[in-house]
Amino acid sequence: TEDTEAGGMRVEEVAAGGPAEEAGIRAGDLLLAVEGEDVLTLGIDGTRNLVRGEEGTHVNMHFSRNGTEYDVSVERRSIETPVVTGELLDENIYVKIDNFDDRSAAETIAFVQDLIGQGAEALLFDVRFNPGGYADELVKVLDYLLPEGDLFRSVDYAGREEVDTSDASCVELPMAVLVNEDSYSAAEFFAAALQEYEWATIVGSQTYGKGNFQTAFYLSDGSMVNLSIGKYYTPNGKSLTETGVTPDVVVELDEDKWISTLDPDPAHDNQLA
Repeated sequence: TEDTEAGGMRVEEVAAGGPAEEAGIRAGDLLLAVEGEDVLTLGIDGTRNLVRGEEGTHVNMHFSRNGTEYDVSVERRSIETPVVTGELLDENIYVKIDNFDDRSAAETIAFVQDLIGQGAEALLFDVRFNPGGYADELVKVLDYLLPEGDLFRSVDYAGREEVDTSDASCVELPMAVLVNEDSYSAAEFFAAALQEYEWATIVGSQTYGKGNFQTAFYLSDGSMVNLSIGKYYTPNGKSLTETGVTPDVVVELDEDKWISTLDPDPAHDNQLA
């Protein structure tokens, strides 16, 4: 997540057995630069696109840990980690969606269906620290949850509009969504759609406010231009750019408890409680 005061992006979690762990990167380290480029200048999408690349190649990264800076070269490898985790908490499904990348829709839907079969009576989705992902993965989850109607709108800068819609099939259970200032892009539109349908209560802090979509152009010298080409809109036609989603119930996460969101325990997570 972005830590503008510290000047970089904070590592929230390191996949066990993955190349980052092998290279010595730890949760809590501060990423300052990728291939010599400042990550705050690149932004989340730009940083992610620069880190990704052909499997077997290496990416050079510059970190800080407890005030000491270090460089590391990390091999790019395919890693399949669960996108969706959760459990049954007092007959309520707690579902943490880490991102809306590949597999997120299938994992979310399968997880919810399984726990409903175990007797869950309510759904709690956690998209805090979720950096977003693919619009089509977002739409699949919303289509599963919501009744018939518009779900998501995209308009490119040439004025071409696409509207994704839902069928009548839906999940009729009480729902809530946890968000924070690091809920980004698709995570924000997930919360916004459920809020506009009055299908869920949104809890937490104001989201980031990223409502544009980009395409990447790779240049012959190995650099990349990540160019915004359009805007996303909620079912009601609202842009979230620079505004984000305002929770129905505002609860700020205690500053010393940010890491506790990786372990769903209401005793140590005041937003979850």
